Amino acid sequence: MTVAEAIRPGGGVTAATGGASGLAGRVDVRERVVRKVSEQIASQVIGVDVDRVSVTASDHRGGVAVRIQAPFPVPSLDDTEAVRAAGVVVDIAREAQHRVQEELGRVLGKPVTRVDITVTGATTPARRRVR
Repeated sequence: MTVAEAIRPGGGVTAATGGASGLAGRVDVRERVVRKVSEQIASQVIGVDVDRVSVTASDHRGGVAVRIQAPFPVPSLDDTEAVRAAGVVVDIAREAQHRVQEELGRVLGKPVTRVDITVTGATTPARRRVR
């Protein structure tokens, strides 16, 4: 369909959405919505507060590309067993990358073609006093 075919005389878009409903029009998801949803999903997957996550999003090869910057949680360095069990940062980031891509694609309903994660630091669990 060309632009001339999609725009009807008098204004408005008439291109079909491609769904089975037969409704005319299209659905656009704004970049800021993609960014906010990505921040929520990334914070849950990584395990940090959403205010510590920064995301940029853009169109990329027929889908969405996101860049995520966040600290990653690490166990207390006093706990050697937890440190050994935590794994390698690169492997943890790769798993988070895969999980964010799957979950974001499911929520947005469009392919997530690229997920870049930058680890900006580390967070440790807050110690709480027992009374």
